[in-house]
Amino acid sequence: MGAVTLLPAARRDNGWFETLPEVPPAAPLVGAVDADVVVVGAGFTGLAAARRLGELRPDARILLLEAGRIGNGAAGRSSGFGIDHAHNVRSEGFADAAEYEKQQIALNRAGLAYLEEAVTTHGIDCDWSWAGKVHAACTPRGAADLEHFTASLDRIDEPYEVLDADAMADRLGIDHYTHGVHTPGTALMQPAALCRGLAAAMPANVVVHEETPVTWMDAGRPHELWTDGGNVRTPEVLLANNGYLAGFGYYRHHLIPVVTWGSMTRPLTDDEMAAIGGPRTWGVIPAAPSGTTVRRLADGRILVRNVYSYSRHSLADGRRRQRAGRSHRRAFEARFPMLAHVPFEYTWGGPLSMARNGEPVFGRLDDGVHAAGVHNGTGLSRGIVCGKLVAEMMCGQGSDLLDAMVARGRPNRNVPDPILGWGVDLYAQRLRLRSGREM
Repeated sequence: MGAVTLLPAARRDNGWFETLPEVPPAAPLVGAVDADVVVVGAGFTGLAAARRLGELRPDARILLLEAGRIGNGAAGRSSGFGIDHAHNVRSEGFADAAEYEKQQIALNRAGLAYLEEAVTTHGIDCDWSWAGKVHAACTPRGAADLEHFTASLDRIDEPYEVLDADAMADRLGIDHYTHGVHTPGTALMQPAALCRGLAAAMPANVVVHEETPVTWMDAGRPHELWTDGGNVRTPEVLLANNGYLAGFGYYRHHLIPVVTWGSMTRPLTDDEMAAIGGPRTWGVIPAAPSGTTVRRLADGRILVRNVYSYSRHSLADGRRRQRAGRSHRRAFEARFPMLAHVPFEYTWGGPLSMARNGEPVFGRLDDGVHAAGVHNGTGLSRGIVCGKLVAEMMCGQGSDLLDAMVARGRPNRNVPDPILGWGVDLYAQRLRLRSGREM
């Protein structure tokens, strides 16, 4: 297989990670070791997979390798929504196949249940809350999107609460939105703290090595993986590194790498919090495509997310970062005019990998090589359940949910660059224009 050609960059700009207590020094892999299973990537998928492998194979030596620091990668750069059903209300076919959608909801809820069990059992401090999510609109077009969304929920018997402008203002403390729909099955959390807590609570037979990028892989079996400081021989490899799969030679021409952007304020003062109704927390999902996601956080900060951009190497700096920060500023001041003086303390990008046909990577890739990734925007809950299920597959266990994942399609081939990049950026621009005041 040879050299790994795509590696994540280390950046210290992630507000979720930077507002946590400083982490102790990493323990990279050093020297030559043997393992029964190596999991590459410690995002939500890799963390769940390593945990489940440790549970099912208590006598096995399992290594979890993370290129950077756990909580500072893509998982710890998300918005911290653990969703049970799709919030992409733009999809015309959301509930066209009711049984299929119910199956997808069951997968997400299984992931959230496995996650909540870990959080509760180990007392992981990550601001976990079953607050649900509020789908919000401030334009007639957005309101129409919400009507389509509730009609879809009716067809699959999912609960929701419709909120008018007064109810939205009462719930959120701001009068920006005219329509809303609250769905109760979403958990909100601090994603970087969650990742770090999951890593710290691994079974005893799982060894975690941070700052250990895999730079070379010789396909076996056994396989040999080389890092900056050592190497490991193993009969089984699980690639849980999402879009960085392409660097290992898999799905090289099938995945769409994008960067999504977020900004976080400093903590609000008591007077500033009083201006929007005290120390409550909530999460808002935009009704319109490419609109603005907003979270009010337990530590008194406000998070704003919008804008995504194509990046073949998952670059998240320079002009695109500045452009995203300006977009976040406009969105923040439109929603919180009384807080226009409050600065952003952090602006960051996080890599996300998608497939043109919306299908995941899941299951066996080669002899002794499995993978799970490409969750197409539902990475937290779907990543957890896919990590758990692929571990069960590797251990010979079966289930209806595993059958459902195996039966899914796989990413289709893309047009080549630079045409792909042009197309993604043009599509993103069209969505931003359509979003209008929902941005």
